[in-house]
Amino acid sequence: MLSNRGQISIDAVIAVSFILLVSIILSYNVFNTIINIRDGEIVERGYSIMDVFENYALVAYSRDVTLSTTFEPIGSRGYTISFSNKRIVVNSETTVIFKREYDGRITYVNIIGDSIEASGRTLPPNIVHIDFGDFHITKNISVRIK
Repeated sequence: MLSNRGQISIDAVIAVSFILLVSIILSYNVFNTIINIRDGEIVERGYSIMDVFENYALVAYSRDVTLSTTFEPIGSRGYTISFSNKRIVVNSETTVIFKREYDGRITYVNIIGDSIEASGRTLPPNIVHIDFGDFHITKNISVRIK
């Protein structure tokens, strides 16, 4: 009778250990999935921001109008939009103006705003780069920007 009682408690310990192991593995996979979904949403939002930037530049260029838009951080996560030799740091609500201009040789879209600052690097005139810290998005748009 004693050996049966001891066998039952060993079986119970093994069963509980197995259940804990399976729970840990499932929890790890669930948390990783949640993190990947969050990162995917940030990247999707980055592509959306890039599309807005490109659309405003295209409309300003093709219609010869001055347009204004506001970029906002993604939750508490700021980002930097780099183009030509300028960059826009978006840590709060940031207004940007797109205006078509001609410098005697070429027509381009001039982008101005309060939070635009000089960048240490120069990108080609039709490349836009968004930096989220962990993620980077670069796009070749069809108009020249300055």
